[in-house]
Amino acid sequence: MLWYMILAILGALVYVSTSDLKWAKFLSFILPAGDDKTKTLFQKIIVISFPLLVGWFVYSGTMSGTASPVELRIQHPTLLQEYEKLENPFANADEKTKRRYIEEGKILYQQNCRPCHGSKADGNGPFANAFRLRPINFTDPGTIATVVENFAFWRIKEGGPGLPNTSTPWDSAMPAWKDVLTDTQIWKIIMGEYVTAGVVPRQREEMEH
Repeated sequence: MLWYMILAILGALVYVSTSDLKWAKFLSFILPAGDDKTKTLFQKIIVISFPLLVGWFVYSGTMSGTASPVELRIQHPTLLQEYEKLENPFANADEKTKRRYIEEGKILYQQNCRPCHGSKADGNGPFANAFRLRPINFTDPGTIATVVENFAFWRIKEGGPGLPNTSTPWDSAMPAWKDVLTDTQIWKIIMGEYVTAGVVPRQREEMEH
């Protein structure tokens, strides 16, 4: 708030100093002739109060506030049906090929995901503090380690805008990458980010027939 008040005062001083006439009127207002103490006190109160009020209103208008969500937020919503049967096309590749895909995925992760989720996948990217809801810390065993790979694929591809209403999309700044990354790139990123975070995806449960 102090800086806002200083800026308001400096702005007023710059304005009145643009001409000798304005400066003379300004000085005569602050230092009026005569011994009228009441008038002098009143003028000083105005001069002091004005920048204080301006600073307060500017500060109040730009200060971020906190508010309780209007509804409960589901962190891991039900996977959409169209993604339920998806499988990582590289899951059964030979080890040499899989390692290559993982390395390619790490590079793609650093290029596209690092600014928010951090180079170590710990949620401490350079942009992390800019969001109301911080990016997820993938190294936390309660995050991507609890979901199957096709769930991660859905979240990357559709992002926050693709969340159902129960997950309050306005809470997530995650962009939809479907128009930026190919499906192949997304799968490689998933492989790379799990290795970077040091966790493994949850195994899919087979339904009994």
